[in-house]
Amino acid sequence: MTSKAEIDDLLSKNRFSATNIPQLESFAVSQASGISSYDFEANRTLVKLYQFFPHKAQAEYQLLVYLLALIYGKDSDVGAIHCLIPEQVKCQDPFPLAIAAVEHRDACLFANLFETLSAFKDCNIDSIKSLVQSGQAMDALRAQIIEVLSLTFKDISTEAVLKHLNLTFDELKAFSSKAIESVTIDKVSFVDNVENTKRMLKSHQDGVSSTTTSAVGGNFMDYGAIRRVIGGVVYDDGSMQVSAAE
Repeated sequence: MTSKAEIDDLLSKNRFSATNIPQLESFAVSQASGISSYDFEANRTLVKLYQFFPHKAQAEYQLLVYLLALIYGKDSDVGAIHCLIPEQVKCQDPFPLAIAAVEHRDACLFANLFETLSAFKDCNIDSIKSLVQSGQAMDALRAQIIEVLSLTFKDISTEAVLKHLNLTFDELKAFSSKAIESVTIDKVSFVDNVENTKRMLKSHQDGVSSTTTSAVGGNFMDYGAIRRVIGGVVYDDGSMQVSAAE
């Protein structure tokens, strides 16, 4: 496997040389396996090199860096990678699954996100299977979701959180997050922040500032809208139990 130091050296000397492609591909695989940390610049460079040298492009690595951006990256990372990948690649299975996963994330349909990612377990690309079955990767994704929940709610039903995080109650209690203040069988409480205080929540609930936005991960998010999307538990029969923050 190519190391982070070797990648940094390659990119500092001749970033857009075709000879870098094998090392960048190997490095993407090492990120998927958890050996190396996520590296947006290295992955973006790989996809750009595929643009410059299309005869060397491999769809499996384009899919891999796209999923790495979804799981480990900032919100803007996925879009930056997405626009560099040819449409014909994005139309080939199983790439549409990855696009659907991003759409579920962006719509705060987190249960659907995990369900879609689980479909990659049948993928015949080992690095992709390794990534989506990695506890480290799924916990990184859960940490992002918890951040959104903590900025949107002060308190939310435990049932809703378990559904959004695809966890059992015991797994949730054991999950390490500085954003979580307490977990009981009925309710999850988040640490106070500027977005989830009672004053902010009241303004959302009263509709006074339901269009107020706040920057998170480079995006502007309407927490009033998010509350309406994820503030309830949807059951198999289509019914919903709303769980408003207190």
